[in-house]
Amino acid sequence: MRSNEHYQDDIMYITKVTRHVLSVLGVWPSLSVNKSFGGKICRLLLITISWTLLYCVLIPGFLFWLIEKRTRIKIQTTPILLFGVMAIGKYSNLIFREGQIKRCLKHIEDDWKNVMNTDARNTMLESARTGRRLVVLCGVFMYGSGLSFRSILPLSKGKIVTAQNITIKPLPCPGYFFSLDAQVSPNYEMIFAMQFFSGLVTFSITTGVCGLTAVFVMHACGQLKILINLMTHLVEEQWNEKHSVNRKLAEIVEYQIRIRNFLKLVEHTMQQVCLIELMGCSIVVCILGYCIIMEWENSNTIGMCTYFIALISLMINMFMFCYTGEQLSIQAEKVAITSCELEWYRLPDRKARGIVLVMIMSNSPTKITAGKVMDLSLKTFGDVR
Repeated sequence: MRSNEHYQDDIMYITKVTRHVLSVLGVWPSLSVNKSFGGKICRLLLITISWTLLYCVLIPGFLFWLIEKRTRIKIQTTPILLFGVMAIGKYSNLIFREGQIKRCLKHIEDDWKNVMNTDARNTMLESARTGRRLVVLCGVFMYGSGLSFRSILPLSKGKIVTAQNITIKPLPCPGYFFSLDAQVSPNYEMIFAMQFFSGLVTFSITTGVCGLTAVFVMHACGQLKILINLMTHLVEEQWNEKHSVNRKLAEIVEYQIRIRNFLKLVEHTMQQVCLIELMGCSIVVCILGYCIIMEWENSNTIGMCTYFIALISLMINMFMFCYTGEQLSIQAEKVAITSCELEWYRLPDRKARGIVLVMIMSNSPTKITAGKVMDLSLKTFGDVR
């Protein structure tokens, strides 16, 4: 194969958004063999800060949920707690599966480095751009809705005066802080800022997971498109040249096996986080729908709009995962159709038999699942929606 001299720029381009988001969280795996001591310390510091921010919201929120007697308040608190638990589960997967994520990225780097020709590179770039747009769209909605939920919603409620003439300033996330008075300055401002930055970490985790899934799956889609072109060129005018047929057929088989191995690695790496995302978001969406109805009864327009934006962002997030899986299934189906439509009768007698194995492998199901429980597809999105 011809080496792609621009492969480093291509890798930087297709992973730019995801790389920046996960680097802030300290979980972007470095492809270099030797890591500097300063880089390791910085990574450990970022992970420690992220864990601290996540648990500083989740633990007080869970304690508040346990001691709270009002059912309505408990319901409004549940989405925050669930989303926090989801973020911790996904973040843990990103940390403990760093080696597998690194293997996936190394596989992608090798594919870009050994791209066959300009047409193949353009095909890969086309699929990579689609994945990049999906990540940007996910980030815009997650940060936009999430930060409004952590800032606009509590500030819009203003100061609440109880029947005992006690003034309460709402926090983004309710919590129980033991003897610490969260209503006096500077405690209130510190807790507010902590919960705001905890939201940034939570939404960055969701965006980063969506970005990894989009990068991996859309790369596989690009490889499948190249495989279709290889199959189409197998029966061109050079079919009567024995050496050419052997080379092309071997190239198709090697390419197909490489794609299958990559998808198997991606499936093993991302299936847990995909399951957490789909199952968790489905539950949170249901609760947010109920919260919208409650805010409607209270005539709280700002609160209702904030909950609605959060609901839409979660729906779009689930759609991103299911859409990438659907694109993979569509390309795999095109590969199967192309293999069955090959003009095998134009090949030399014994060479035509090799097409049978290619057809069998091409018709084998190619898909990404969420924990092997459900497929990532638009049908699944319609079911959970």
